[in-house]
Amino acid sequence: MENINKAVIINAGIGNWYGIGSRRLERSLNFVGWAGQTLIWADEYPPNSHRHEDYPYYMKIAAFEEAIRQGYTHILWCDSSMWAVNNPVKIFDIISEQGYYFFSSGYNLAQSVNDTALATVGLSRNEAANVNEWASGLVGIRIDNPNGKKLYERWKDLMDAGLSRGSRTHDNQSQDERFLFHRQDQSCLSLAAWELKLGNTKGLDMVSYKNTGFNAEQIIFFIESL
Repeated sequence: MENINKAVIINAGIGNWYGIGSRRLERSLNFVGWAGQTLIWADEYPPNSHRHEDYPYYMKIAAFEEAIRQGYTHILWCDSSMWAVNNPVKIFDIISEQGYYFFSSGYNLAQSVNDTALATVGLSRNEAANVNEWASGLVGIRIDNPNGKKLYERWKDLMDAGLSRGSRTHDNQSQDERFLFHRQDQSCLSLAAWELKLGNTKGLDMVSYKNTGFNAEQIIFFIESL
């Protein structure tokens, strides 16, 4: 991207192993020569965040808000399970060009969105079966791009509305046999992308679980819990 000073990688990891993962992420970015900025909250919430217990994963939105407040325009959220094995500048090239970045989780929204969230956006479960779920473990936003701005603002709207609330086990959130679990912030991101008719076919080999097949020439982030 043209102006690396406008680029930042953000993360917040609170409790359990997440803070350790945040520190691993930061070390890995230093190791691969990331020249942009980082905003990482290890074992603390970003400013003005709701608690995870009240609004699951709202710390992601709070981290974006702080990055925007500080004047960054190209922002990449990384979960604490992510660690860099190559410089992420190529992902920022996609963010710069497209306005956003995310990758497929492999599920559809009939499987991963509860009845409450589907009803709120007016999406039937039959329709949802044909809608891709996008992973929220690595999400890039260019806030001065129209598509990036709209995607982020709609994602935030759905999170503010409490639609990330729901269990990542089935927990009787739907009687439809296709429903498996609610993926909380990931469900909200995917619903926002569906409403705005946004998808992604770029850089899909840049993220992979560590112990599965991956494109060694393209990989930038491994996913591995601690």
